[in-house]
Amino acid sequence: MSTRTLPRATARMLLLLASFTALTAAAADADRTKLKGVITAVQGDTITVVDQSHTAHAVHVSADTVYKKTKGLTNVIHEKTDASVLAPGLPVTVEGSGDGNALAASEIRFRSEDLRTTRQIQAGMAPTKAEVGAMNQRMDEFGTYEQLDAAEVTFASGSTALSAKARGDLDAFAAKAKQTHNYAVVLQGFTDSTGNAAANQRLSTQRAAAVANYPQQNAGLAPGRVRAGDGMGVAPDAGSGSNGAARKVVAKLVVDKGVQAGVKP
Repeated sequence: MSTRTLPRATARMLLLLASFTALTAAAADADRTKLKGVITAVQGDTITVVDQSHTAHAVHVSADTVYKKTKGLTNVIHEKTDASVLAPGLPVTVEGSGDGNALAASEIRFRSEDLRTTRQIQAGMAPTKAEVGAMNQRMDEFGTYEQLDAAEVTFASGSTALSAKARGDLDAFAAKAKQTHNYAVVLQGFTDSTGNAAANQRLSTQRAAAVANYPQQNAGLAPGRVRAGDGMGVAPDAGSGSNGAARKVVAKLVVDKGVQAGVKP
């Protein structure tokens, strides 16, 4: 009896030990995190790594962090290096454990080829800082327009017909526009203060449309460069009663500062 009981007890104990070991290993694995991404900043003992979902992670390095530079097609061959190789633009794989809102890195791996490419890029960064600054400024200026020229054409009371003077002014305006890179033409139509508001709104819109059509049909401006005219109703400076100066369309030659500064005529 004793010879059969002993192996069973031993087996049970070994099974419990194996289970405990597996649970301990699983808990240890659960505490470990693997992060793949690209370094975007290095500040002292903290690096920022952005993963494929564009999420930024703070990674703390220490004297215990191991740095491995892998080689070959399988990346099995590796050699140890130090934290001095870390630089923005380097793709890395980080293994470590949670440290508050950051990851405490136990190991950082990267490919030898990626390190060489990153160093080549870093070597060429200094001459391009001014270019990067200019690009950032342009990004901030997208949708910000600069007026380069303007023309005003006036109309007879209740009319949308262009006079000979109006056509001449628009021809000169169009000639300046064609000398400007990436230009746009914006138009606002107005009326005097006579008549009711609904009628003035329609008339101002019709006047803006008449001015928009003329340079496209007769002066060679590209249709995509001439914006649809806006009817603004009564002009702000119309005063009271009939006012010939208020019966007008204002045409503005503009450029998007974020696209191009433009060539001023």
